[in-house]
Amino acid sequence: MSKLTTEIVKRMAFYALIYEVSVTPKPGLVDLKDNGSHTDMNYFTFINSALSLPDYFEEVYMLGKKGNNEKNFKRLREIGMEYEARMFNATKGVNTHKGAIFSLGMIVYSTAVVKSSDIEFNPLTITEEVKRICSGISSELENNTLKTQGQIQYGKYGLKGIRGEAEEGFRKAVTIGLKNLKRCLETLDLNDSLVEVLMYFLREIDDSNTIKRSSLKGLEYVKNSADKAISLGGMHTEEGRKYIYEMNDQFILRNISPGGCADYLALTLYFYFLEEYYD
Repeated sequence: MSKLTTEIVKRMAFYALIYEVSVTPKPGLVDLKDNGSHTDMNYFTFINSALSLPDYFEEVYMLGKKGNNEKNFKRLREIGMEYEARMFNATKGVNTHKGAIFSLGMIVYSTAVVKSSDIEFNPLTITEEVKRICSGISSELENNTLKTQGQIQYGKYGLKGIRGEAEEGFRKAVTIGLKNLKRCLETLDLNDSLVEVLMYFLREIDDSNTIKRSSLKGLEYVKNSADKAISLGGMHTEEGRKYIYEMNDQFILRNISPGGCADYLALTLYFYFLEEYYD
C-alpha cells in the first residue's frame, strides 16, 4: 500500500473535477462537445473554476488530520465559503462548483479524519464518517426561512437535496458510482465507463439542479431516459450510444442540467483515484 500524502489528496481531488467536466457526452451538462443546457458557462469556465480550488482541498485535508470536532467543523464551513467566493471570482459570478465544494470538500475532510484514526481506510468508511459528521444537517432546511434553492425544494416537495445526500455520507458515489465504474472498465475505456456511470446516477438520484431548472416532471423524464439508455446497452452498444447523444439534445430542449449527478461523478473519480491507498 502506497503512502497517502496531503499533496496526493489535493491532486486527486483536483483531477476529479477536471476529469468530470471532460467526460463526453454528458446530457444537459458542459462537456467537450457542447455547453449542454447552459448559456452562461463553457468548458473553459470549469477549468478556471477548478484551478481556483486545489488549495481548498489542501486546507480541508490538513484540517481533517486534526480530527473532527465542533470547532473544526465550523472552520471547515468557513473555508468552504472562502473558496466559494474565489470560485465565483474565477468564473465572473457563474456557479460551476458550489455543490462540489461542499460534497468533495466533505469527502476530502473525512478522508483525513479516517486516515488519521485507527479506523480501516476505504471508501465506505470515508462515507460513514461523512454520514456521522453531517448527521442532522438537513434540519437547517426547517430552521431557516425559505430562501435557498434547497430550502425552497424542501418546502415544496419535502426533498432534502444535497443535505440529505450528505446525511447518507454521499454513499451512492461508492455503491452506484465506484461499483459500476469498476465493472464498466472491464470492457470500456475510462471516458465511456464514466458516461455509463452517469446514466446510473441519473436514474437513481433526485437531482435538485434538475428540479430547479425543470420540475418534478423533468426529474421523472431524466430518470426514465437514463433507464432507457441503460436498457439499450448504454455505451456498450451503438444503439445505446446514439440514444445518449439524443438525450443531450432533449435535455437542452427542456433546459435540464443534472449538476448534482455531475458532482457524484467527481466523487466517484476521487474514490477511484485513491484506490491504491486503501487498507
